[in-house]
Amino acid sequence: MTFLLAPRLRYLLFGVAIVSLAAVVGAIYQAERTAADLAAFPPPGRMISVNGADLHLYCLGSGTPTLVLEAGLGENVLSWYPVHAKLAQTMRVCAYDRPGLGWSDPVDAAIQAEEVAKNLHALLNNADISPPFVLVGHSRGGIYVRAFYHQFPEQTQGIVLVDSTHEQSSKHQYPYASWDYRKQALQIEIAEPLSRLGIVRLLGVADADRRPSPLPPEILAAKTALQNRTDTAHAVVNEIAVMRRGLDPATPPPGSLGNLPLLVLTAGNLVDSDLVAREAERAGKNLEAEKALASVQQAEQDDLAHLSGHSRHIIVRNSGHFIMQDQADEFVGAVSEFAKPLARK
Repeated sequence: MTFLLAPRLRYLLFGVAIVSLAAVVGAIYQAERTAADLAAFPPPGRMISVNGADLHLYCLGSGTPTLVLEAGLGENVLSWYPVHAKLAQTMRVCAYDRPGLGWSDPVDAAIQAEEVAKNLHALLNNADISPPFVLVGHSRGGIYVRAFYHQFPEQTQGIVLVDSTHEQSSKHQYPYASWDYRKQALQIEIAEPLSRLGIVRLLGVADADRRPSPLPPEILAAKTALQNRTDTAHAVVNEIAVMRRGLDPATPPPGSLGNLPLLVLTAGNLVDSDLVAREAERAGKNLEAEKALASVQQAEQDDLAHLSGHSRHIIVRNSGHFIMQDQADEFVGAVSEFAKPLARK
């Protein structure tokens, strides 16, 4: 028996050594490539210290109120590239990166929407950008800008929701909802440790050009560099950890915005039942499940539009979730028209 165990033990130790060596090599590769990427793609804006972390703030244009752009889950200032400079022709427009995203430093713990709002308020204050603000929130960012308003209503002159997430979205039931939501969380939780070893980078899982995009190649290259940072995967895990708490039946609905000027932009491709049906058939997805999801999304967007007594709801045709990229000119026109009368107040 002793003679049988010895070779097996040697094979086991040899396997552990190979795996350990591969992990070390992968970690070194990830660190070196990340450093090279950050050198190749420096931040376009300023780094501002907030609670001991440097956050990236990118402002263009001038005037008041200041338009503040809050990106969606895992996104950064580059997601606004098609509209940022165009909007800045008539007003000051500031985009920023939440901790761990884009060029901003990471933080260890998951942060609630209220803390995101406080960080944004401190960032603007530390950068000497005075209120009033018109807040623009895309996807998950829509929750964050509403949290900002509820904490700093006197500094908020208006809100634009861009295909915004609904606070109770994760617990609204439609076929396969719980499984799809948990599958997304599981995938990113697996991706985070793999990103530390350079595996996510090698496989191209986080590359920004994996799907057709209207963004130019140089912006896609910069986005890919940023999304391959280990900090990005960690930041997304943190945000999803907070999002999963929305499954709790005690999660309150979105709070009223009173009579605050509100513009709600909804992605037409995601709520058009005929288009959803054609896409489901083309992709081999469950037709009834996709139609049910479209119905839930339409109801959520309608609910958000009723948060204020002074609101306008526009369904942007021929647009997916990233309205500011798919229909940049229509986006700029709608937001500029919304903000123009606020500048005169």
